[in-house]
Amino acid sequence: MADEFIGLGETPVESTQTTNSGKSDTLSPNETDNVSEVQDRTPTPAHLITVNLIDNRSPIVLLFGAPSSGKTMTLVRLAKYLRPLGYQLEVDANFCGNAWEYRENMRNFNSMLNTNFALKGTGRNDFLLVKILDQHANMVCQILEGAGEDYFPSNMVAGIPRHKVPFPAYMTTVFASNNKKVWMFLTEPNWQQDRAEYVERIRFCKQQHFGNRDKCIIVYNKIDTTPYSTGDTINEDAASMQCNNEYPGIFGIFPNNSPLPWASKYDCEFVPFSTGTYGLPVPGQQAQYVPSREIHPAKLWNIILKCIRG
Repeated sequence: MADEFIGLGETPVESTQTTNSGKSDTLSPNETDNVSEVQDRTPTPAHLITVNLIDNRSPIVLLFGAPSSGKTMTLVRLAKYLRPLGYQLEVDANFCGNAWEYRENMRNFNSMLNTNFALKGTGRNDFLLVKILDQHANMVCQILEGAGEDYFPSNMVAGIPRHKVPFPAYMTTVFASNNKKVWMFLTEPNWQQDRAEYVERIRFCKQQHFGNRDKCIIVYNKIDTTPYSTGDTINEDAASMQCNNEYPGIFGIFPNNSPLPWASKYDCEFVPFSTGTYGLPVPGQQAQYVPSREIHPAKLWNIILKCIRG
């Protein structure tokens, strides 16, 4: 997220510095002391990144997806839906204090949420823990938006298959917390990556890191590109069948062991979803972004609340 958020929707103020990468960062008066930090684009070594989960009670929603799977724009779309309803979204400033990437992402967070342009996928060390508060400033949940490469590596590491590569420490710290988790696994139609390996990655994650209270949501993103969506009407049964066909075994990772005869076959939620539409990119510019119909974030948010409360 660090590179993708710079300057989005911001008005230049006070002082502008040029980074080693040739990009221009706009600094407010209280940020001018951090010029050397902004100029130094050397990635923070992953093994040196430490995080501290202050709130060990509020539920945590985990946006789980491969690189460029739509995690950031899913958060953006939720924000554009929730803020007019009185919700507040704030980055947890205490979650990570020793990585310049986190501090920079935090500074550019509001610009990200206000964007009218498509944002790039997250890169290494790009993560944020975002607090969602209701109209009375009560905590509803926290959302961890992490780097796609950390959720689903592009290649095997040190001979370890992609689906078994260990998660980084900032993730496992959250995974191991006592907070209830809601895992949102992002999928999409006609995905060109190795879907079978992605399913195995989800299986590995469940085996290694799921708690007894954890809930799961399988999000079928880009539903507007399929024949199962027409305006505000979505054929969820057909969409879920197609998702299961494209990602064989994904629902079977979450069997429902309830003895009740009316219980559903799988212990997970399914949400067809769309972040919105995107214009054709112009060389050197970001593609314009038009948010999806309200039905999409409304449905996703209601399912998140159901998982939090259930």
